[in-house]
Amino acid sequence: MNRREILRYTALATGAAVAGPLVSSLLTGCRTDTAAGAETGTLEFFKPEEFDLVRELADLILPKTDSPSASEAGVHHMIDHMVGSVYVEADQAAYRSGFTALAGYLDQSGFRDLPADKKTELLKTLDLFNNEALSGVRQAFLDFKQQVIAYYLTSEAVGTHFLTYLPVPGSYEPCITVEQAGGKAWAL
Repeated sequence: MNRREILRYTALATGAAVAGPLVSSLLTGCRTDTAAGAETGTLEFFKPEEFDLVRELADLILPKTDSPSASEAGVHHMIDHMVGSVYVEADQAAYRSGFTALAGYLDQSGFRDLPADKKTELLKTLDLFNNEALSGVRQAFLDFKQQVIAYYLTSEAVGTHFLTYLPVPGSYEPCITVEQAGGKAWAL
């Protein structure tokens, strides 16, 4: 297992919402090969129509600016790979249930036919307002959003081209300014 793969697996530990699957995968063992689905284009967890929604949601959460969009960084493939091959069966079922609820809510809201700015507005509303009736949908969205951000920040493209990256082994220089680090925040 190389360093990049370890970082990708460790990204699950960024929050309590996804820590359970990581712990259980470490206890039961997990694949040590690369994200085969991402390389071959085959899906490990999502159906093709769900995967299109995953890509679209990821790009709405992290659109292209002066840095790549979430899909350009391969976040949607990484989510499919992690859920499909690292999560244990019970966690996959829970993820499927939450994602299905989220997709159903978005379909009822006419999400696919909305312009991009209205889609973003709908997701902001879901993110910011805690409606008791939509608590499961909101939690599924927050979990998904957390995954997108974690995988984006640990992707090779973002980590090496848009954040300061110091490969191991390297010298440790504590207490330096952002300017001394090349004007960018640290990837790790």
